[in-house]
Amino acid sequence: MPESVTYDNMINLDQFFNQQLAVWPEAQQRYRDLSQASHKTIMIGGRDYDVMFNPARMKSAAAKVDNGKVARPCFLCQDALPKEQNRIEVKAIPSGNMYNIMVNPFPITDHHFTIVANQHTPQDFSGRHWDMAFLADLMPDYLIFFNGACSGASAPDHMHFQAVPKHLVPLTHWSWQEQLDMGVTSVMPKTAPADDPHYMNKNVVCWTDGQDCHWLVIDRKCHRPSQYPDTLLISPASLEFCGLVPMARQDDFDRLDATLLADVLGQCRRQEPMIHVGVMEGQQIRFSAEERTHALNYLADGRMLHVMDYGSNRAEKHEIEEYRTHSQPFTLEGVTIGKQFHWQQQEDQSFMGSLRVIAAEGQLHAINTVPVEEYLKSVISSEMSAMNNLELLKTHAIISRSWVMRQIANSHQPDASDARHKSDNVIIKADNAIVKFWDHSDHTLFDVCADDHCQRYQGITRQNSPLVNQAIDETRGMVLIDPSDGSVCDARFSKCCGGRSELFSACWQDRDYGYLQPVDDPWCDTSDERVLRLVLNDYDQHTHDFHDWTVTYSQSQISELVCRRLLAEFPDPDSDVHRRIAAIGKIISFEPLQRGPSGRIVTLRITGEGGSITIGKELLIRKALSESHLYSSAFDVSVTDDAVTGEKVFTLTGKGWGHGVGLCQIGAANMSQNGFDYQQILAHYFTGAEIRKIY
Repeated sequence: MPESVTYDNMINLDQFFNQQLAVWPEAQQRYRDLSQASHKTIMIGGRDYDVMFNPARMKSAAAKVDNGKVARPCFLCQDALPKEQNRIEVKAIPSGNMYNIMVNPFPITDHHFTIVANQHTPQDFSGRHWDMAFLADLMPDYLIFFNGACSGASAPDHMHFQAVPKHLVPLTHWSWQEQLDMGVTSVMPKTAPADDPHYMNKNVVCWTDGQDCHWLVIDRKCHRPSQYPDTLLISPASLEFCGLVPMARQDDFDRLDATLLADVLGQCRRQEPMIHVGVMEGQQIRFSAEERTHALNYLADGRMLHVMDYGSNRAEKHEIEEYRTHSQPFTLEGVTIGKQFHWQQQEDQSFMGSLRVIAAEGQLHAINTVPVEEYLKSVISSEMSAMNNLELLKTHAIISRSWVMRQIANSHQPDASDARHKSDNVIIKADNAIVKFWDHSDHTLFDVCADDHCQRYQGITRQNSPLVNQAIDETRGMVLIDPSDGSVCDARFSKCCGGRSELFSACWQDRDYGYLQPVDDPWCDTSDERVLRLVLNDYDQHTHDFHDWTVTYSQSQISELVCRRLLAEFPDPDSDVHRRIAAIGKIISFEPLQRGPSGRIVTLRITGEGGSITIGKELLIRKALSESHLYSSAFDVSVTDDAVTGEKVFTLTGKGWGHGVGLCQIGAANMSQNGFDYQQILAHYFTGAEIRKIY
């Protein structure tokens, strides 16, 4: 029988490894061969992958596995082990499960160990997450991994983990941001759901870094790629996804490149994208996590002061370049929502995922990184009421997912023609018209912001519901696709279009899309409280006159307002634009020069006693004519005389709430209440767009 060593008097792993090779010639030879393996580096998305040629891996790479089963005796059971193979017995805490740590005789790396359940039981991860965390803590220099029975395990018939030195695994050297993008978190995976009781289609990775424990769960789309085995003998398991790729055939090693490896990994992994959300900014950011309060104070770009309050008048101060934590949930204090709109307010918000704070552009920025599907649960609970009907929630889930996936793609592929990576977009036209618009490409430090400028995202603060989770789950990975080029649609939405939707070019860049054509919308003219409660959150419900509205200003009021608001947008006193705005004086008239199909004004000439100026697009017009924002730019202006003061009175009569492009939320809510399903609602607002599942 193989010799065993109990945990209580466990020997050093290095010593145990060397003792094994000294008495086990076959293993010694394979590790000697491993040391002579050829290596090359392949870069995918900025991450280095270590590809190695090791013909001794042929047995594992070509192992025949049928739905997690093999037609041979188990070679991990004690009575089947080679006579030279010893073991270290350990008892996992707190489960009490017994494992044997053994040298792997078919290694991928030096010091490769297999950690085998001492009883023959299926390769089932359910309930063993604490065991994995225990092993990672017990072996702090090692990365522990689990290959599901249909996820690259060459021994799928007997429960086992494996361990390799973590410094040999590229994943542990990738940047924190690159790890986040891959899906690394500090959250321990839950027990497998009922529909996947054995984690057959998953790989799980765990390692420690000081006090932190890191996890990566790989959800599989398939066991093996289409190239297996004839074209390419590769069956990706945990280590391949972590950047360590062993190849058993010389030809495969020679021709494997970034395109082919990315295709193989992409075929096998059902990866949920990660989104980086800018939640708040300021000179100070305060938050709490793990019963501690943190204050971060801006010092200079690239530097901040971190004050951690332990309570009992005890605190620590450190000057740091960046703050980041996986601790969750965490709560940010005083997050501003509805910035510059009439419902602007502050509230404390709690978030899952990770937090990163950086000092840049003269202030601190708090950035939350979270899986897209988790992000969407908050978005559709923040953009509208979580107590909604399923069809409307599914509609919004697909729109919001489409929009955010396009933003992620755009942030990774900057396009100079979009004026990307500028804080705003300003065009001075030949006729001296000033055109300014704000778009989501403005953000350079993160993918999207958390406020109405992008999509409302308020973490787990907004109460969601089982129906929200159902809507996200049932539409997982589903987006709108532009049939003209196969790209994900830039799916926009607003509260109320006012009777007809608007063109993209009326609000942003001078281009339009086939799927964002103006459509008549009789559904949004409603005062039905049932419908409005579906769309309007608590602070939105204070707004009643969103479809037909009127605003009245005296001549002196509107003259002062327009001058002040426009000068705030163009503050440089030496600029020609600033001087022309300041010279307008008392306003005499407003003349719409261009309207979109919905009636929204795209360019507006403002004439005063001292001159005139033409402004656009719709959001700049809305900013200029309100202390916050006009509901929309779809308005007419009438001028009368005040019999008492003798001043002119300007009355703006308008329709709609928001830019009006794409989906009308109130119209869609009314459609859903009248029996339309999410496919019919999307077809109404997004002409010709196709629904497709992309992950």
